[in-house]
Amino acid sequence: MKPTPPPDYFENLLDLIEIERDAERAENERKLDLMPVQMRETLGKTVTRLVLAREDFGVGGHPLWILSRPSHGEEYSPFQALNQGDLVALSFNDTPGAPRVKGTLYDIDEFEITVALDGSPETPPKGRCQLDVLGSEATYKRMKKALVNVQKAEKKSVAHLRDIFMGKKEVSFEALEEPLSYQNNKLNKYQKQAVEKALEAKDVALVHGPPGTGKTTVLVEIIRQSVVRGARVLASAPSNIAVDNLLEKLLDTGLRVVRMGHPARILDSLRHATLSAQVAEHYDQSSIRELDQERERLLKQRARAESRGRGLAWEERHSYQTAVQKLWQAARDREYALGREILAQADVVLVTHGGIAKPILKKPFDLLIMDEASQATEPLSWVPITQTKKVVFAGDPLQLPPTIYSDDAKKRGLGTTLFERLQKILPEKAQTLLRIQYRMHETIMGFSSQQFYKGALEADASVRAHTASDLPHVKDAPLLKEPLVYIDTAGSGYEERWNDLLESRENEGEARLALQLSGELRENGLPAKSIGILTPYVAQVRLLKSLSKDRTLEIGSIDGFQGREKEAILLSLVRSNPQGEVGFLEDIRRMNVAMTRARRLLIVIGDSATLSRHPFYLQFIEYAEKHKAHRSAWEWIS
Repeated sequence: MKPTPPPDYFENLLDLIEIERDAERAENERKLDLMPVQMRETLGKTVTRLVLAREDFGVGGHPLWILSRPSHGEEYSPFQALNQGDLVALSFNDTPGAPRVKGTLYDIDEFEITVALDGSPETPPKGRCQLDVLGSEATYKRMKKALVNVQKAEKKSVAHLRDIFMGKKEVSFEALEEPLSYQNNKLNKYQKQAVEKALEAKDVALVHGPPGTGKTTVLVEIIRQSVVRGARVLASAPSNIAVDNLLEKLLDTGLRVVRMGHPARILDSLRHATLSAQVAEHYDQSSIRELDQERERLLKQRARAESRGRGLAWEERHSYQTAVQKLWQAARDREYALGREILAQADVVLVTHGGIAKPILKKPFDLLIMDEASQATEPLSWVPITQTKKVVFAGDPLQLPPTIYSDDAKKRGLGTTLFERLQKILPEKAQTLLRIQYRMHETIMGFSSQQFYKGALEADASVRAHTASDLPHVKDAPLLKEPLVYIDTAGSGYEERWNDLLESRENEGEARLALQLSGELRENGLPAKSIGILTPYVAQVRLLKSLSKDRTLEIGSIDGFQGREKEAILLSLVRSNPQGEVGFLEDIRRMNVAMTRARRLLIVIGDSATLSRHPFYLQFIEYAEKHKAHRSAWEWIS
């Protein structure tokens, strides 16, 4: 019998959104507002002593402020911890009473950053400026609005999907009239099954894509086949990185694609596909440009008048401001109209779940492709679902789950994704598990397949036996000939320690060993760009970066690496203590991600005395022993 949610299911989700919002806000306040500025700077959440260097306008007429910080002999840029797309607030401490100016980080240079402002800018305050990274309330408001609309829906497409997802209606299918002519003739049999099931489903289909199985390739084929059949497609994912990954593949197909979202949050190489960029290139852009030029002329005229000594009377300032605002609004209204026109002509529109503020088109899309569906909470998933008649979900609930701040909300249901619920509700005819992977040596793949996928994964012949030593210019060294190496630090004295500032754990012995091993790989011909060092702990990431002398070597957290790969991955597990505590390493889905990022060589560094207390890690150690991959850290300690 199908599991059916209770009648107050959506009311409960609305309550959980409030709990989660409060928890996230409290965490941000705890880490920012209650910390000294110096500590916030250390965490990369604040930059001080900035000055406004100049003003400009970006793609689509976005007002830009370029801020710089005079160099005081720092070895590294003060902006290295910031990311394009961060939501920020600017405070001008030398101008009493000046409001905080909010915006988005548009561009980051070594000693200069560009902030795209929200709305029409006022005359900038004077003096030094402080930048703080902020959170945003917008996504929570959109989730609440979507859930309320889903609850109230009666005759719309979303009501039909809601009833299926609640187990009240059965899914329906319509057989294809003739065999498919595939756009991509390299699909394997499981990928073809996924495409066919998605096309035959009239309401919903699921694609379960384990690591390296070509999930994105399948989604691109589903989109192309659907467009050929006249469908208007919306493609959405919870993160900008995931949306950009799909966009990059779609740009090679010749389809008319439009990427919604702020250009600052989108990869440089893909910004030409954004709605803002396409509006800027539109043949009628000249009318917008004329309005913006007239506004700039008025701003300069006001500045000249204010510099003449006596300044401007209140009525004159108000008159200028009103005229400037009207010109700005007229230009933006025209931009909006052009944007609607471009969206209506697109084959595929791409956007993050949280980036959908209102209906994109007057009518629902024919198909929603929801990528990385297992990384989105259910309330967030409903935001794009309200825009469509049919959904194809793609994801892997055995990899990283959504980030949830409230343990209470997680226990009460927010930790269960819509993808996971539908796996239990939908018939087999609506679901496909992709089984052939094109990334890993079969020994690297084997443990993940055994632990998470009931041994269902197969390594394609092209990757089944490849090792790092097969690569051009790489020496036939012992370490590079192996696909898997577990380096046991038990008894080496490499103990973990707590970092109060970062509220995280680090292990200096493991960090130095990981860097020593990466150096050995590079000395034997493997380039730094082919190597990644991953760890679950932010303090260990920071320690590794501080110890590394090679800025081209990528060092990062596991959570930031899902969907990516390297020829060689070194994984530092950090935990080493007499109590045998593994902490949040207990979420083994994180390890599934970490261990499946490597194509040819996976090196895991950890203390067996601590790790073996947990069944998963004990089984990994036994797997390494079975494959003669268990080594001692003493082999590298001089």
